[in-house]
Amino acid sequence: MPGLEDFLRKPVRGMRDLAPDDFYPLKRMEELLSALAESFGYRRIETPAVEHFEVLSRKAGREIVNEIYYFRDKAGREVGLRFDMTVPVARVLSYKLEEPKPVRWYYFTKVWRYDEPQHGRYREFYQFGVELVGSESPRADAEVIALMSKALEAAGARSYEIRLNDRVGMDKILETMGIAAREEVLRILDKKGKVPEEELKALLKKAGLEDEKAEKLLELVSEPLPMGESAEFFSKYDERLGGKYAEIIKALEPYDVLDKMKLDLAIVRGLDYYTGTVFEAFVGEYKLAVGGGGRYDNLIELFSGIKTPALGFAIGVERLMEALNIGGSRPPLDYYIYPMTDEAYKVAVKLASMLREKGASVAVDLGELSLKEALEHAAKTAVKFFVIIGKKEIEKGVVKIRDMYRRTETEVELSRILRY
Repeated sequence: MPGLEDFLRKPVRGMRDLAPDDFYPLKRMEELLSALAESFGYRRIETPAVEHFEVLSRKAGREIVNEIYYFRDKAGREVGLRFDMTVPVARVLSYKLEEPKPVRWYYFTKVWRYDEPQHGRYREFYQFGVELVGSESPRADAEVIALMSKALEAAGARSYEIRLNDRVGMDKILETMGIAAREEVLRILDKKGKVPEEELKALLKKAGLEDEKAEKLLELVSEPLPMGESAEFFSKYDERLGGKYAEIIKALEPYDVLDKMKLDLAIVRGLDYYTGTVFEAFVGEYKLAVGGGGRYDNLIELFSGIKTPALGFAIGVERLMEALNIGGSRPPLDYYIYPMTDEAYKVAVKLASMLREKGASVAVDLGELSLKEALEHAAKTAVKFFVIIGKKEIEKGVVKIRDMYRRTETEVELSRILRY
């Protein structure tokens, strides 16, 4: 039977196979970030990969709707793969109204976007994120922003920056400038840093801005400010908004992360459900944002009819790992047992069972490799101890153990092996 064609042996475009060297670093990241979220009082949630298309598209924004993996199921229902977890969480809470507020949920799971695959961007990828639902307090904003900061640090980031802005603040700024096409302008500003400046100007002009207004707006969003200046800045456009940011800064101070924060008016986020604070995270010299989030105080109301304040963030896990240069490696295997006879195989299986009960990882050779081949295999698969059991060893009541790291070999009594 002929083999599959080359393209069929590869994963679907924009998706990846995770062999052990790729999977275990991802699993380690899941353990680190999950432990952090749990320590802040967040509890894990999972939702179906497939959602009703109407749910996904209700407040996603035009560009994201175009990226949804959309199809009809066998009953003709319009469905799609989730593109993030915020919308599914909002749907879940729309019928779990009895959930005590504030709700603190987190996730580490796969999402899908039919985007053009490129550096740092896949069509199937993992997100770690949190959602804090039911609080309008500036302390809630501070907690979520600080938690994102701590997540980056837990992953190993030392040089990073979180850039913040506010959708309400941007509305006030655009109103003051006499700019009417606000949603379109925000979508254009979201492209800053991703397309050349001249292209941004052309897009703003196409949206109806005169050259002078376009240049003034681009100049305004060009230079980030220290987060400590955000309250004073927003007060010029809205006194109440300035007061809110004064409270956020005050609440952030005890977390010792303010020096990692900047006010950046170019951060507007591409999703239409954001209503207030928005932010994105950048690590080192890596050009792309590794995550982002913000307030979505109107989203849950779309599903439940009940006004419910909320905010959260999501980190693209593979992108964060790429930014931190976290490469592939699998955990070492504790023991590889090589039985040389049928009788030795029986001893090997029993010994392996006892070692596994003690928490060790153990593989027993299947009898198809020579001793030399088995040793080479053990070296390639990161085995700590290579155990040889032959006729002589059984007669003496011992096993021969080779330390693959130190390159030493010793005989150990079978009765002592569990203490070795």
